[in-house]
Amino acid sequence: MRVQVQGDPKILVSLEEGQEWSVSDRVKDGDTQDRERRVKEWIRLGIHRVFQASYNLAPSPWGTLTGVRPTKLVHSLFDGGSSWHQIRKTLLEIYALSPEKADLLVDVAKRQRAFFHPGPNDPIGIYVGIPFCPTRCSYCSFAAYPLNSHGHLLKGFLSALKLEIEAVGDLLGELGLEVESIYLGGGTPTTITGTDLNKLLSLIRRKLFTSETTEYTVEAGRPETLSLETLGILKSAGVQRISINPQTMHDETLESVGRRHTVEDVHRAFTWARQVGIPIINMDIILGLPGEGLEHVEHTLREVGRLGPDNLTVHSLSLKRASRLKKSSDGVHIAHSQGEAMVNLARDSALSWGMTPYYLYRQRHILGGLENIGYARPDYASIYNVQMMEERQTIIALGGGGMTKLVFPDRSLIRKANPKCPATYSQHIKDRLVEKMDQIRRHILE
Repeated sequence: MRVQVQGDPKILVSLEEGQEWSVSDRVKDGDTQDRERRVKEWIRLGIHRVFQASYNLAPSPWGTLTGVRPTKLVHSLFDGGSSWHQIRKTLLEIYALSPEKADLLVDVAKRQRAFFHPGPNDPIGIYVGIPFCPTRCSYCSFAAYPLNSHGHLLKGFLSALKLEIEAVGDLLGELGLEVESIYLGGGTPTTITGTDLNKLLSLIRRKLFTSETTEYTVEAGRPETLSLETLGILKSAGVQRISINPQTMHDETLESVGRRHTVEDVHRAFTWARQVGIPIINMDIILGLPGEGLEHVEHTLREVGRLGPDNLTVHSLSLKRASRLKKSSDGVHIAHSQGEAMVNLARDSALSWGMTPYYLYRQRHILGGLENIGYARPDYASIYNVQMMEERQTIIALGGGGMTKLVFPDRSLIRKANPKCPATYSQHIKDRLVEKMDQIRRHILE
């Protein structure tokens, strides 16, 4: 393959077999850095087009975009002065997106603009990681340690987490920081039950809530952890949003991927959550689970639709490096050929329920090269999900595996991770707190 850049510039990409692609006079004059970036974009597109033509490859709906957060590109173009029409044209002509994906990106980005603030540190968000689960799903690569093997670490973990919550809470008061959203994830936070859960949620409310806190979410994803008592504790603590995640409404698949709950458990947990008055319920599903085809997804969506969640998060299966399914995927049939049809079916279902897409992201090794996307009813979108994904707001992360993101006004950021392992977290968080608090303090004050 040869790539030539000449004068105007003119860009020529060619293969020895004879296929070639060229473009000229398409890069506007500007600063050198911007010019170099645009030339690289055209070269990438040229390579994409030449390989497509040479090997008769089907066009990818996402064109040359490979990043996790494609909406960040759209926001960057809009902030740079491009109109929505110009952005769509850029996505089609320079990045080779399909019209459907270009429309999706623009649509999502438009909705997200209402969530952005003038600066990244006023207000901020809080994440609390609880790295325990009833079992570990075969597709999971998150910080999630099964209770049957790591439950003995829970007490020490909660003691260490209490120290971190108190330290961060004191820092919020010292710096006068306002907190917009608080999100408990993991893992499955509702593996903590009874008095322990009540004490944790009460401490969070006392130390981390401020006058501007408008969203309190608990990722209660495993329905078998949701008793009436637990749901009552969540409601009494002021939790506004939870997730009840079936992933699929087929018991055979649930068992095969290591989910130790049934479809009946999903229905029971959802009914109880509505009964106790949890205001907003999200449900997650995964497309392309082993052994599942389009007809399985149709059934899952029908069952979810009957329950009537307020949000739906649609994941396209990604075989992540740290997952058990990735390590034992030989012979496992993943329905890549049906991936786009599955995504379209989920989209049509969500739209028919009065939902619209409001955030999305992509992953490596994802089903059909597609995306994960969150849908919400009007006024039910998650503030935290938007801020976490678009990285426009500083997020202070506590607990196991939490990733603090300190965002600067120019939208650059620093990441600082907590230990994932609950034992390591418990042993070392106290020693690390001084350094972490100093780093946050410098970021806010400088």
